[in-house]
Amino acid sequence: MKMRLSVLMPLLCASMFLGAQGTHTKLLGKCSINELKKEPYASWYNANYAAYAPNQDIVKKLKASDLGKLDVKIVFGSWCGDSKREVPRMMKVLHAASFNEKNIQLIAVDDSLDVYKQAPGREERGLGVYRVPTFIFYEKGKEVGRIVEFAVESIERDVFKIANRETYVPNYQVYSQINQWLATGLLQDPNISARGLAAQLKPVSNSESELNACGYVLMAQGALQESIVVLGINATLYPGSANCWDSLGEAYAKANQKERAIEMYEYVLQLDPQSTNAKEQLEKLRKQ
Repeated sequence: MKMRLSVLMPLLCASMFLGAQGTHTKLLGKCSINELKKEPYASWYNANYAAYAPNQDIVKKLKASDLGKLDVKIVFGSWCGDSKREVPRMMKVLHAASFNEKNIQLIAVDDSLDVYKQAPGREERGLGVYRVPTFIFYEKGKEVGRIVEFAVESIERDVFKIANRETYVPNYQVYSQINQWLATGLLQDPNISARGLAAQLKPVSNSESELNACGYVLMAQGALQESIVVLGINATLYPGSANCWDSLGEAYAKANQKERAIEMYEYVLQLDPQSTNAKEQLEKLRKQ
């Protein structure tokens, strides 16, 4: 099914355009803090920045840490509620710690399904971002840690652990494993066992929304084989979810695997006989 939004959005500089949501203006691509301080973004950026009060004891530790040696990439969506909350808070903490703004790169991505979580110049490519905001910290070009969507403890405490090279495990541990498998090419193997990989992810998978979002990001990137494997893992982990099988059917359809897509949508109707989307997709596929 289409990806649930609750589960679930050459230009090398920021661009703005009117999205499908009427008058909603999206910021896209590389952008600056100054752009966030202007309308229509100022209404949430300035308010949430002002409202957040960093823990000064942790800020003092941050100032004495190696934070200043790091660079930060912030991948976010101007349409995303979590980004609207967390990006201003992160900036407040970095400013309080006297972090150099020149070491911050902001990348605004889209929420449209065909370019899901992509920037027009594809600045997000290769970063393994499936949830926004994602804050990625680097030292000399090498990633040393990331905060995904929201803090594990608090923003300043999480940043301190990363800056101090303490053990830090971000939210959505499934993504770390998926990124490792992508890097090795494992998910491109047509004989890969979705059931076997699902068994490995089961201890760290908290909900179907995690891998569903990941599968749609890969689908939008054109990585259809990888998307099919990820969504197949998700359906294995949550076999009673009609939405998981519906998403897998969509991936098969995009990969021109008609019979497999039909099989998935037929199974959706076994789980949810009232699924309008499955009925529509089956009718469309059978006419092809």
